[in-house]
Amino acid sequence: MDISRIAVVGCGTMGGGIIQLAAQNGLEVVGVEASEPALDGARARILSGLESTAARGKITAEQAERARSAFTLTTDLGEITEADLVVEAVYEDVELKKRLLGEIDRLVGPGTLIASNTSTIPLVILAGATSRPEQVVGMHFFNPVPAMRLVEVIRTPVTERHCIDSVTGFAAALGKSPVLVNDVPGFVGNLLIVPYLLDAIRAYERGVADMESIDAVISLGFNHKMGPFRLCDLIGLDIVHDMAASMYEEYRDQRYFPPPLLKQYVRLGWLGRKTGRGFYTYDD
Repeated sequence: MDISRIAVVGCGTMGGGIIQLAAQNGLEVVGVEASEPALDGARARILSGLESTAARGKITAEQAERARSAFTLTTDLGEITEADLVVEAVYEDVELKKRLLGEIDRLVGPGTLIASNTSTIPLVILAGATSRPEQVVGMHFFNPVPAMRLVEVIRTPVTERHCIDSVTGFAAALGKSPVLVNDVPGFVGNLLIVPYLLDAIRAYERGVADMESIDAVISLGFNHKMGPFRLCDLIGLDIVHDMAASMYEEYRDQRYFPPPLLKQYVRLGWLGRKTGRGFYTYDD
């Protein structure tokens, strides 16, 4: 299936990144948010992202300019009806995602594919909220979306092969490296990375070492690009918290229970690089 028009429902950190990526690759995109203030914030993030991507030389000034006119933002969910693919990208709340996917299912035509950018929730739960579970695929982008190459393409036992192939080809056309995974809570990436991040926070809480030292051990000793605290700040502490809480709900395994320090920082609004403060403080 040729995918040339997409819709993204939820234009936060992940949804805005998906919109930017699709627009700078020449696709027609409509983004849907719940309110005008949310739309204003999304527009500012997307335009800033295009500007910084061009400044780093990843796209030309002409590409950035074309991308600015390739996307539209609206509060009207009815604007998604002409899309070849609709990507749901709201935060990790099962009931919210189910409700939205049901509404999307009722609005779009029979040939439209539906994808969820869920990072931890079993896809089969979400697909079951639609009348076409065989046409629902997981597309787990990684943050920041324009920069990170990986997309986990998630299939349930009933996902049709042509849907998987279409979404995989679409991700590759965006310059990503799609990896096909089966439907388990957390999939591959978060199944493995979330306990690692939480263990680092707990080690800091116990006084094993300071944050800088823990980051240095992982970076220098294991040749990782960054340690767990800088990675949390890059992902977003709210996103790390929500992933952990969602996976704890599924597994009831204490490895996934969000540590108190992480909860406190999220409640303070210290969410990482995007807010200027997380575990570290960012001047720029």
